[in-house]
Amino acid sequence: MQKYTYSPPKVKASTKLVPVIDGQNRAVCSFKRVYNHFFERLADSLLGFDYVVQLDVLSSDGRLRFRGKKLPRWGRTQYEITDCSSNETYRITYKSWQAVAPEFRITSNSGEYSVKKEPMGWAAFYDQGVEAARWKMKTTEMFKTYLEIDDHCPIQEPAFFVCLFQCLFYIGK
Repeated sequence: MQKYTYSPPKVKASTKLVPVIDGQNRAVCSFKRVYNHFFERLADSLLGFDYVVQLDVLSSDGRLRFRGKKLPRWGRTQYEITDCSSNETYRITYKSWQAVAPEFRITSNSGEYSVKKEPMGWAAFYDQGVEAARWKMKTTEMFKTYLEIDDHCPIQEPAFFVCLFQCLFYIGK
């Protein structure tokens, strides 16, 4: 099992670059929130509900690996994560609308997955009904965040999971 930690900015609108650290205390990737222009940032702060969400995850050498976006829709918000190396797109939609314990469906050319968040617990990534990765942010540790990826998980990229979980549970709600 691979384990990673990071501490996201305390302010959701921050564009600070955040390193993701592995078990050997090495930065494996980093991420930041991106506004494409000043008006997006202004609208986001005035509207106050994270209407504009874009998250870029960079490799340890600074190359763009994944880009996550919130796609606001009337009634049904969706998310999209793009693998910038292969151009594969992952579409994320709500399976359930429970605010406390939401469930998501993830579809791509490589398969279909799901994510379920337990109240006050881990958010789990499932492949064919089997938990393959998990994510948790601990408010008692100043929002320190934990990511664990099982060896049997079909996606072994921590950058993908950082992009996914940050979009869904930190800035994307």
